[in-house]
Parts: sequence; structure tokens; C-alpha cells
Amino acid sequence: MLDPTQLRLLQVVARAGSYSAAARELGYTQPAITYQMRALERSAGSTLAVRKGRTMQLTSAGQVLLQHADRILATIRGAESELAALAGVPTGTVRLAAFPSSCASLVPAAMVSMRRSHPGVEIELIQADLPQAHEYVLRGDVDLALAYHFEPGPDSPRPTDRDSLSRLPVSVDDVRLVLPVGHRAARKRVIGIEEVAEDTWIIASPNFHAMLNTAAAPFGFVPQVMRVADDYVTMQSLVAHGLGIALVPNLALTAHRDNRIVPRTLRYWPQRNIEIELWPDMLRVDAVRVLVDHLKAAAANPA
Repeated sequence: MLDPTQLRLLQVVARAGSYSAAARELGYTQPAITYQMRALERSAGSTLAVRKGRTMQLTSAGQVLLQHADRILATIRGAESELAALAGVPTGTVRLAAFPSSCASLVPAAMVSMRRSHPGVEIELIQADLPQAHEYVLRGDVDLALAYHFEPGPDSPRPTDRDSLSRLPVSVDDVRLVLPVGHRAARKRVIGIEEVAEDTWIIASPNFHAMLNTAAAPFGFVPQVMRVADDYVTMQSLVAHGLGIALVPNLALTAHRDNRIVPRTLRYWPQRNIEIELWPDMLRVDAVRVLVDHLKAAAANPA
């Protein structure tokens, strides 16, 4: 019979890439990790991991078992939380991964309302952008994640699922073209990308860079790009000082807006569809379901 503790160990080994790294993460000795992995291999009847150089790589059997481990462990956690909830109102800890601009606006509003209505539920927040947040859900490191995708329009593909996650729509977020107050195009409300072909773009996300190149291609130019950290406060300050223009989501502007910049609409730029990703069984957990409701309410009624 497969042991859930050993399945969790398989997840960590797959992520960490070695028994020694897995031992450090879990606080075990390396011989203990080796012993547990061999026990899991005996239960599975197959070799699950082999050494290649300095790393351990999963075999085909290991990859198959990992797919099931992700879902099995999520189901176990859901069952434990559901049983705990039978005693009364939702309690316990819900682990949420969320992308940066939502952590500065949407998520705090949901957490405040949760604290008022369900004080027995604690939210453990991890800031993570795509595809990291997606991987956290797949591995069971978090219970749910706030994610987004662009549609329609050019975009990098979503990560390939090892299993079918549920995706719950939350809201639509406009991405604004941010200009310094004195910019030549600032008087216009809607601006075509060809009108700012000579400007330097301040870009945080590689996805935005690829989308920008795709949008500019029909007009025969390649945008000049300055790459900075994924920090929208810094980006706004750089724009305010005349060092370039930027694309900033409305959620980030809701959390902080520099009064030396003006947000405008970039013609034909796609909106971000914000959604919640989680394993279907997690919706049976009262505390998770309540947090989903509060996230949707916060998105529908922005501060």
C-alpha cells in the first residue's frame, strides 16, 4: 500500500533534484530519505528515481506516480479539512499563492473581510507569479492560487497540467499604458502602439516583452526595452522621471499610483483574465470555499 508520507517525499525529491537537498528541506538525514524512497519503490514495484550526475531524476514510473501523488495528497488534505469542519464553523489554515499586483490590492481586501467573518481561518499567503504559483498548486504546496491569462491576444501558453485543475473566473483586469505627465501623447485617452514607437519601454515580465514585440511587428519596429524588477512602484517612478513608458495592470495602480504619471489605454492590448486555480476536491473544504467567495467579492468591489 502506498504511504502518503512517502508520496510527499517523492514530490520533494522531484522538486529538489537530489536526496541530500530533499533531506535539508524536510529536516531528515539523507539515509532516512534513501530508506523511505526504497520502501516506496518496493510498494510501487518499480524503480522511481535514478542518479544522473549529481541529480536524481524520476523514471517513467516515477513520473506516473508523481502525477497521482499530487492529486492523492490534495484529496487527503481536503478530507482532513472537511472532517475538521464538521465540528462547526470553518477553521484551520488555507495556503494561498498570489501574483504580485493582487497581493497589493485584491488579496488584502479579501483577507480583512475573512478575518471579520471567519476569525478561525488563518490565511498563509505566498507571493508567486506564473508559472511558479501553478506548480505550487500541482504539488500541493498551496491549496489554491490566484493566476491570470491574457485572452484574446498574443500570449505565452499556459503551463501543461499533469492533471485537470479547476479554474474559477474572478475578474477582468485592464493593463494600462503609463506615461509621464508631460509626454507628447498624454493628452490622448487611447493610444496606438505605433504612436510610441520611439519610446523606451520599462518591462518587468518576459511575457509582456514577447507580447510587446508581437504587437509592434505589424508596424515594422522592435520596441526598445529596459528590463527592471517586477516592482510596479519602481516602474512608475522610472516613468515619472522620464526614463520610459510602461504597461501596468489596474490592480497595481489601485494599490499605488504615482501622481506624476498618467494611465492611458493602449489600443488592442488584451485584458488579463484573473482566475483561481485549485484541485477540484479542495472546493469541498469549507475554509477554502469561503476564501474563494471573499476573493471574488473583493474583486467585484475594489477599494
